[in-house]
Amino acid sequence: MTTRTSENPAVRDTGCASDPNPDKSTWPDVLYASVWLVFLFFPASGVLSAPVSSGTKALGLTGLGLFAALYVISWLLEYPFPRRSERTNALFWCLVLLLPLALVVPAAGLAVTYVAPFFVAVCIFRLSMRGSLVSAAVVLLVASAPWLLTRPPHEWGWPLIGTLPAVFLLLISRWMMERSEVQEELKRELELARQREAVGRDVHDILGHSLTVVSMKVQLAQRLLTTDPQRAAQELDDVLVLTRDSLTDVRSTVGKLREPELSVQLVQARAALRSAGITPHLPDTVPSIDPARRSAFAWILREAVTNTVRHSAASSCRVTLTPTTLTVTDDGVGLARADDDAVPAPRTDPASRTAADGAIMSSARAGAASDGAADVAGSGRSGDDTGPGRVRNGAAAASSSVLRGNGLPGNGLRGMRERAEAAGLRLTVTSPVAGTDGGMRIVVEPA
Repeated sequence: MTTRTSENPAVRDTGCASDPNPDKSTWPDVLYASVWLVFLFFPASGVLSAPVSSGTKALGLTGLGLFAALYVISWLLEYPFPRRSERTNALFWCLVLLLPLALVVPAAGLAVTYVAPFFVAVCIFRLSMRGSLVSAAVVLLVASAPWLLTRPPHEWGWPLIGTLPAVFLLLISRWMMERSEVQEELKRELELARQREAVGRDVHDILGHSLTVVSMKVQLAQRLLTTDPQRAAQELDDVLVLTRDSLTDVRSTVGKLREPELSVQLVQARAALRSAGITPHLPDTVPSIDPARRSAFAWILREAVTNTVRHSAASSCRVTLTPTTLTVTDDGVGLARADDDAVPAPRTDPASRTAADGAIMSSARAGAASDGAADVAGSGRSGDDTGPGRVRNGAAAASSSVLRGNGLPGNGLRGMRERAEAAGLRLTVTSPVAGTDGGMRIVVEPA
């Protein structure tokens, strides 16, 4: 058991460069979890006091020792399958912890029920609060069932007395952790709102001053065109320099708010997929993720779902999110092969394409402020000054294809890969998906 609290991305130290895998449990966490192993005293007492042979008792104690070792390892290696969901990893460790109990049951008998809180701990600190409550109820029911079925009613209280207090404390700890994370998230959103107000004032001041000067210089240049063309040209040159400087200032200011929120991207992705007639299978909650990795996941999720909507002709799309990996899988046509070059297989149904465009535009409008109105080609970086007619907004940038027709990576795939590499991640694209004739899978994981 452990009351280890997961760090909230809003307040976790971002200096993760020295730690190649910040999502693994640290040794203090493991040591703290190990303290709770003293509660194995109760099943151990049941083994020692059981009317069985010495060999059976020895096997029982050996089983408890293996159980303790595996329990510690479960906190040292929380996610043995990083590409799988948190629920899958929790279930895996529960099944692993059941194995040594086969040695304990012959000696301890029903006293083995007292290990139930350890299974609850394995589940609740990996799942959402709702999942924690469900898992705790299931574990208690399974653990108590043999006792309730084989003992008289006046003895039914013993397993509950031995397990309920510990489980109750664990759930209280999990609830407090959840509440703390929600409060931190609210603080983060409040700070972001404050920054937005400040940025709004900065943009107003920048544009207000710059546009006033530009207006005056343009009017002056108009008057000088016939009387002093050289002076008029100089004034227009000043206007060009001023507009470029102002554009740089605006980009710098808006850039403070351009990081998308992963939870918001999940909501927008679900809406975009549904609008395009694609069944979404997305997580309802976001696990605790390192801030740099969280930002990269948000950008890549947006682009990957956009490509699914625009080009896959898929009927369903599944997103799996863990503290270390992001996986986006669709059952579409995948990547066609032509002259050994991969090219996208676009949606050919006009109605589907129209729905997709509408969904993308709707999602893009929700995040327009963070995309940056002056962002060129939506690549997440400031491009060259190509003039107002060449600047595209976030929605247009999002519609870039995965691969260009000449087989070279397009803005979508290149942008996703660059963002992954910048966060120390590796992006892998697989098509067709194993076991199918098509589909596409994008996996982002630690490099």
